Amino acid sequence: MSTVAKAQFTDYATSVSNALDAIGAAELLPDDRLIIIKPNLTINRPPPVTTNVAAAEAVIDYVRAHCDAEVVIGEGCGQGETGDLFADRGYQDLAQRKGIRLIDFNTAPEVRLTRDDARVLKEFFMPAVCVDAFIISLPVLKDHSMTTTSVSMKNFFGLASAPHYRGAWNKSDLHSPSTHGCVVDICCYKRPDLCVVDAAVGLTGAHLHGDPKEFGVILAGVDPVAVDAVGSRMLGHKPEKIKYIKWADGILGSMQDIEVIEV
Repeated sequence: MSTVAKAQFTDYATSVSNALDAIGAAELLPDDRLIIIKPNLTINRPPPVTTNVAAAEAVIDYVRAHCDAEVVIGEGCGQGETGDLFADRGYQDLAQRKGIRLIDFNTAPEVRLTRDDARVLKEFFMPAVCVDAFIISLPVLKDHSMTTTSVSMKNFFGLASAPHYRGAWNKSDLHSPSTHGCVVDICCYKRPDLCVVDAAVGLTGAHLHGDPKEFGVILAGVDPVAVDAVGSRMLGHKPEKIKYIKWADGILGSMQDIEVIEV
């Protein structure tokens, strides 16, 4: 059985902490590995298209309160330059205040990985810094025009090294022939170690041009399949009908017998 916490939203500091405490996250954080917080900064637009910087600050504070590892923020945006998004969306200021590094996954030194069992990506190029890191997926809860929903697993498209997947936009080649397959493949190469979903205000209808909707919760879990299943239901979808969740079930986690803890 997988556990997903659903904390009522009051403010990011309180609700993120409550959600993470409910799943015992403090005991999972390593002291001897780099911890990367991976927000969703796909395009240079304000929340809820992108992850609210206050959510990232709350995760930083929680991590630092419970372990001695170095914590950084990493992202590789889908359109434009990641550095511009870091600056315009408040992450550069946050990094300066907290004394942390920002890593641009689109330009960072990369490694080539291979998997014979991949559906689409038999080889995958991602930042070398990600290989041994503990990565916290910090997406916004959103509908998606290609994968039905975008939650913790779809957020890992940002790990793709842009020079290898750039077409019409930075990661466009990951959307053919199967966006769903690429979601599963990328997470098989690097599975989220911890998921925190900003569902205070989500985006419905589409991932870039949708309508904001107040869900009023923060989700947290260590099983990305369970987290994405719970989030997808909140958006009004049946997770068993969503290809990437169905394909990931039993491989990256489970959407069966999910215990939702409301705090």
